[in-house]
Amino acid sequence: MEPVFLILIGAALFSQSWNLMGLYSDGRTTGIFVGGLGLLSLVALVLDPLLLTGDDVSVANHLAEITATKVLIVMWALYCAGVAAQAIWDLEDRSIGFFALILTVTSAVVFLYFATVLEPRYGEGPWLGLSLAALLLSIMSAMVFFAFGFTFNAMRAVAAWFLLLGGATVGVIGLAAVSRAI
Repeated sequence: MEPVFLILIGAALFSQSWNLMGLYSDGRTTGIFVGGLGLLSLVALVLDPLLLTGDDVSVANHLAEITATKVLIVMWALYCAGVAAQAIWDLEDRSIGFFALILTVTSAVVFLYFATVLEPRYGEGPWLGLSLAALLLSIMSAMVFFAFGFTFNAMRAVAAWFLLLGGATVGVIGLAAVSRAI
């Protein structure tokens, strides 16, 4: 569940960064890529967890961690749907920026939960991978908030580079989890 989500969201953010840098000639291309990857990331909701598994984990704790991961998946899928709608129908960017503020808070709460809870239960690999991914997602959504919510033109390039590098890093974390390197 987690690696599939990380790979797809990383690819969606990487694709969005190309649009922010002006490398797509038409914004609809971004809408199709990001929207498709966001919808595909919802498939992760029905998959079994790959990193959040263990023998000595209680059912209540496991359910809380799975719920936090699923909330993160749904929120980022909604973000991708919003970016797709904005890009396809050429709507105002500001709504994406203000939704990114909600996404920043959600991702930061999930990061704090993962950073404090996962290490003793699952070990260093899943703890570090999921915590780092949630932190990067929180930072990237904060950059999108400042770039689009207040329409700082200088922040647009900064957000684009954060999305490019952060999306690639989140995708690599997902690939490392799939290959059991984490």
